[in-house]
Amino acid sequence: MAKNTAAIDPQSSCLTLINVYEVEPEKQADLAKALSASTENTIRHQPGFISACIHSSIDGKKVVNYAQWASKEHFEGFMKKPETQEQLKQFAGLAKSVAPSLYTVNAVHAE
Repeated sequence: MAKNTAAIDPQSSCLTLINVYEVEPEKQADLAKALSASTENTIRHQPGFISACIHSSIDGKKVVNYAQWASKEHFEGFMKKPETQEQLKQFAGLAKSVAPSLYTVNAVHAE
């Protein structure tokens, strides 16, 4: 996978985290900025990190983090760190609800 490029590939064995945050519209930009800054400064330097994409809904009510990790073990190792738990509390403090789930890619359809 190329540097600075997120790729969705059903042939990859990577793990995908999709985390949906519900937010008040006035907090959407703050959460997106916090997720982006944390990813740039800390998360992307963790073992097994591949990529993260931060999305903001047009209606202002959601922020979605689509992140790829080399394996479930890498992701679980990251999640066990106390500093990770502190960051997650900060993100949750900006949201009304948080709904993370882990996925694998089944198919990609593109032109």
